[in-house]
Amino acid sequence: MAEDSSQDKELDPTEQRLQKARDEGQFAQSRDITTFALITGFLLFVIVLGPLLFRQMVTMVDLALRFNQPIRLLDHMSDWGSGPFTILALTITMVMLPIWLIAIFAPLALAGFRPVFALKFDPARLDPITGLGRMFSTNALIELGKNILKILLILGVGFAYLYGLFVYVKSIIAGDFNSSILITTGFIINGITLLLIPLAVIALLDGTLQWYQFRQKMKMSPEELKQETKESEGSPEIKSRLRQKQRQIANSRMMAAIERADVVLANPDHYSVAIRYDPEKMSAPIVVARGIDAVALRIQEVAKEHNVPVAQIPPLARYLYSQLDIGEQIPMPLFEAVAKILAWAYEVKENDGRTPVLPEVFFTPEQIKKNRAVL
Repeated sequence: MAEDSSQDKELDPTEQRLQKARDEGQFAQSRDITTFALITGFLLFVIVLGPLLFRQMVTMVDLALRFNQPIRLLDHMSDWGSGPFTILALTITMVMLPIWLIAIFAPLALAGFRPVFALKFDPARLDPITGLGRMFSTNALIELGKNILKILLILGVGFAYLYGLFVYVKSIIAGDFNSSILITTGFIINGITLLLIPLAVIALLDGTLQWYQFRQKMKMSPEELKQETKESEGSPEIKSRLRQKQRQIANSRMMAAIERADVVLANPDHYSVAIRYDPEKMSAPIVVARGIDAVALRIQEVAKEHNVPVAQIPPLARYLYSQLDIGEQIPMPLFEAVAKILAWAYEVKENDGRTPVLPEVFFTPEQIKKNRAVL
């Protein structure tokens, strides 16, 4: 069943959707912005190099038409080619390079001037029937109307300027060569500047329209947003398996760390906390493993497999589990209690099977209060 696009396409496009469209060569662009940028670049060129360009054009034509000494024709052509013609060619090259760069980057104005590389051959665009459909589509008719209005506006401004210019033509004829060049350059600069005013308005309106139409085209349905989220973040099943795998890796590393522990504090069936202390590298004992229920029992099993003493001190085990994470140091108020347990653990390892009496560890409410203040 076909979906109602007007109802479904109601969500603003995500950055990922816009980036995917850019990778495929789809982005908002306006020809009128490009036209405005090109004419602006040409105007800057005329302002900076216009007098030089016109002077070289006149000089080149003047020298090219002098054939009063046919015997020196080759020398004359050599002087003409290495002189005004070369200067004119270099001047034109100086303007063509920035104009070429403007033509490349101006279409990217609505895309943040970020380059787009999307070389893709679409055989469907070669279909003549599809091409005729595009020619007579609603968008094509709208573009035709826009172009007609733009042409009428630009021609109206141009003819109005030229009509008012005829009064000043005699000033070009009456002046000398240099003044005529300057006056002609001024006429061209004023004409292009006047032309830029309607072009700027057209570029602004068309750029806004093209950006709006592109955003409307890129809008997403809730189903598309859901599918994109699933593709970017992964399905719930995959995420669940990934988290399970991460927990397995973390548990395996934690179990491996128990081998180097000095003692495991346990509340027989529910809590286990493994502690290690290296006086040469550590300023205080640290927690290397912790767990509850099944993990706690597994910690105790691994500890027994590697001859790590297990001290059954439920209050201290529960408290350390609730307050400390793996890698954290034992707080100062508990140093004395933990030191007694570590001494007991070292004695267990040295006695080869004989288990000394577990020292009494007083874990009073005052110690808990001081401990919390430190934490």
